[in-house]
Amino acid sequence: MISNDKNIERIADFVEEAKEWLSLKKEYGKLDMIDKIVRIFTALALVFIFTIIIFLVFIYLSFAMAYFIGDVIGSMPIAFCCVSAFYVLILFLFYANRHAWIEKPMIKFLVSILLEKE
Repeated sequence: MISNDKNIERIADFVEEAKEWLSLKKEYGKLDMIDKIVRIFTALALVFIFTIIIFLVFIYLSFAMAYFIGDVIGSMPIAFCCVSAFYVLILFLFYANRHAWIEKPMIKFLVSILLEKE
């Protein structure tokens, strides 16, 4: 009964369907990985562009703030030192909170992209 032509034909059909299913699963995996890579690179490009824009805005605001403080206290060098001290303080705050403000959100973002359920 196992060597029946009909059974052999069914097994051959099953093997062909299994090969096709595995091929489609492989293609789906490639497309899914490409989608995730594109989303990560898009996010990186946006972060890069926003960082440049914010950097330029901070430069102009820093000069404006330094000139304002210089007019108020009457000394430009001290005003520029005050602005520099402010940025050093911000640097220390970011360094102290780098895990909560930078690493954890970045990890959550990458995990949400790489391990999303369909």
